[in-house]
Order: sequence, then structure tokens, then C-alpha cells
Amino acid sequence: MSRQEWRAACMAAAQAQAAAEGQRAWTQAASSRVAYDYRWEHVAQVTALAMLLAQQLGADLEIVEAAAWLHDVRKEQPSHGVVGAVAAREILAVTDFPPAKIDAVADAIGRHVGMTRPPGAPPLSPLEAAILWDADKLSKLGVQAIAATLSGPGVQGKPLVERWHYMAEFTRTVLSRTVASMNTAPARELAGHRYARMVALLRLWADESNESGVPIQGEFDFEIPLDYAGLSQE
Repeated sequence: MSRQEWRAACMAAAQAQAAAEGQRAWTQAASSRVAYDYRWEHVAQVTALAMLLAQQLGADLEIVEAAAWLHDVRKEQPSHGVVGAVAAREILAVTDFPPAKIDAVADAIGRHVGMTRPPGAPPLSPLEAAILWDADKLSKLGVQAIAATLSGPGVQGKPLVERWHYMAEFTRTVLSRTVASMNTAPARELAGHRYARMVALLRLWADESNESGVPIQGEFDFEIPLDYAGLSQE
């Protein structure tokens, strides 16, 4: 019996999970269709970022790509990293993916969860696991991340002031620590730039609201100032 091509199998599994998750989410939001397929776009972005980091850092490209496509293949289940690692083994075992590398893929998937790591913790090892963690979190930083969040079912029907505070609170309390948690130097630098752009956009949003006579920021502030040097380094 011929074996499946591993990349196609990984992408098909990721896409099936994204479609099922989106259908459930938008049905709960009283929508008759999936208006925005967040999970698939997230997985595709993580894969692109992971491959970029892997090429810069000399990691195993096959391990990184397979792990990135499959990292959220069991996203809706409890302990999705652990059960996703099990699923990845099953998916890859019936493809032409190198058998000797399957353990490394599963290991990376099993350890990619969480938005932050303990302060001062050493980088994840091996490198492929560190890259998957970084790429997953990088996809949740930046202007595109704000657009993705505001396109999802969780904020539909909410007024702009509530949307701003939701994004601002998450950016300040969680994502500021995510930047400091990055494992690799290239990811840490990119995370800093993306975080600064988020802060800049949120401040501009608040300024426009203030100009309209609807102040939304109040005493809210961020650690990185609007004139953060990284903003000019496009």
C-alpha cells in the first residue's frame, strides 16, 4: 500500500480541525456560516513564521514544518498539546514522513502550549521545539493579531469601547510577558517590534475615540512608549 505524502496529510488534518472548530464557534455566535476561519489562518501563519526562524537558525525544516501544521490539530480538546502530539504520531505514521523524526515532531507539539514561560527559564530544547513555541506566540503579536481577534465570534456584538479594553488588557498583562518569554533571539527581536506596533495602534485608536468625545483609555497605560525605537525599523 502506498503511503501518503506527509505535507499534504498534515495540512489536511489541520484544515479539517480548523473547519470543524470554526463551524462550532460561529454557530454558537448565531451565524449561519464561518465568517472568518481563524484557526486555519493561525496555523498557516505559524507555519510560515516557524519556517522563517528554522531557516535562520539552521533547524531541521521537516520537523519544524510538520510540527507547525499539526500543532493545533486537537485544539478544542483538553491538554491539546498532549493529545495533539498523539494525533501527530498517528497522522505521520501512515505517510512518507521520516519515521526517525516523528518523535521530535510530537515532542515539539506537546510542549508548545502557554502564552508565557517562567522568568529566567532557559530556552526550550531541542531547537525545533523552541521554534514552534516562538512561532505560535509570534502569530498572536502585532497589528494582524488585533485584526484577527476583532474578526472572531467572541467580540461580535460588543461596542468598540469593550473591544478596545479587551485587546488593551490582554496586550498589557499577557503579551508583554510573552515578548520576554521568547526562546530564540530572532523571535525575541520580532516580538518586540510586533508588540510595539500593537501598542501604537491601540493608542491611536484611543486618540481617535477621544477626538470624537468618547474617551476610552482612562488611566490605562503601557510599558513601551509610542516612540519606541523599534517602530522605525521596518
